[in-house]
Amino acid sequence: MSNIKVFKKGETLYKEGEKATSLFLIQAGSVNLYLDRQKQKIELCTLGNSHIAGEHALSGAATHPHTALCTTETKVIELPVEAVKTQMESASQLQKFLTKSLYDKMKIVMRDLQSLRMERDNTPCPPDQTAKIFGTVYHVAKTKGEVRKDKDGKESVVVGWHLMRQYAQRVFLESPKRLEQAVNIFVKLQWAKYEMQKNEEDPEAPLEIGNVHFFDLPVIEQMFEFYQYYYFKGGKQELLKTDERVTNMVGALIELSATEPQDRHGSVRLDYTKVIEKFKASLGLQLNNDHWTLIENKGLFVKRQSTDNGVFLQFDFREFERTVKIWKILREVEKWNEKGSVDPNEPLVDPKKNLKTGPACPACGHGYEGAPKFCSECGHKFVAAA
Repeated sequence: MSNIKVFKKGETLYKEGEKATSLFLIQAGSVNLYLDRQKQKIELCTLGNSHIAGEHALSGAATHPHTALCTTETKVIELPVEAVKTQMESASQLQKFLTKSLYDKMKIVMRDLQSLRMERDNTPCPPDQTAKIFGTVYHVAKTKGEVRKDKDGKESVVVGWHLMRQYAQRVFLESPKRLEQAVNIFVKLQWAKYEMQKNEEDPEAPLEIGNVHFFDLPVIEQMFEFYQYYYFKGGKQELLKTDERVTNMVGALIELSATEPQDRHGSVRLDYTKVIEKFKASLGLQLNNDHWTLIENKGLFVKRQSTDNGVFLQFDFREFERTVKIWKILREVEKWNEKGSVDPNEPLVDPKKNLKTGPACPACGHGYEGAPKFCSECGHKFVAAA
């Protein structure tokens, strides 16, 4: 059943990532379609009278791929997707064929338009390009690098820097500058290092990069696979936002269980009492159920088991270790976009010094001052002290 609605200027018909359940036939007004990327709006196009917004839902899209913002007071007819599909099924074969043909052409146009707009995005590491950037680093190193061992027997994949830049640009159309900033992240995290050499044409010139040694190439593959999966899967982009508090908690669990035996599935068991002591000593946290909720909200799960010998925690060690590495890379990407570049020589921050010293929301970890009734970040209601 259709429903006539009037939206004020500045209101949205729908937002990117929301479930796509309706189409909107614009009777009067103006609607702007845009992508929201790193606090920057990337405009796609503007719709007017007799145009339809949200038609992508007809092809099975579960969520909206962009936001539809009313730039003037706008009158629309809201049409449920399922009702429209039912009507389309009753159409003649010729009508179905024409509708599908027109829609397929429109998808191509919208895809090309989005690509064109994203190419103009001046963000240092655009979200739509992040998986490609790190995928380029991995595939060039994997294709052109060679495995070597140093004098201590430490193994690494070594690739010539000039060859890497040239191959990335010619094959993957990746900017040498952006490639270098991405590699800087792994150098900073000590999962790679630069081998410096003299300039052959000018020996007096400052040393330049000769080779790159990658000590943990699989983590690069895991990072871009993780990113592309959750970024392009509707409604999952929240998992790509880093939380320093959760990263520190998961890091403490990994450190505590590093020497514990793993079962054949890679799971470890920890005495809950030891975990409480570890968190209090190293992170200054008094563990409660809200802290486990924070971790679960980021896609990691800890199973608690009560036995005659006490309470034990069980979790997948390899999954936790892999995920916390990915979070560290994502945090560096966030800093890259904030600062405009990555300094490989910048010292890593001690997690203990990076924790908030003041009170924090038990639901999301967001710090607050004074005595608010609700968390300004997630809306959690604080319980008043007795």
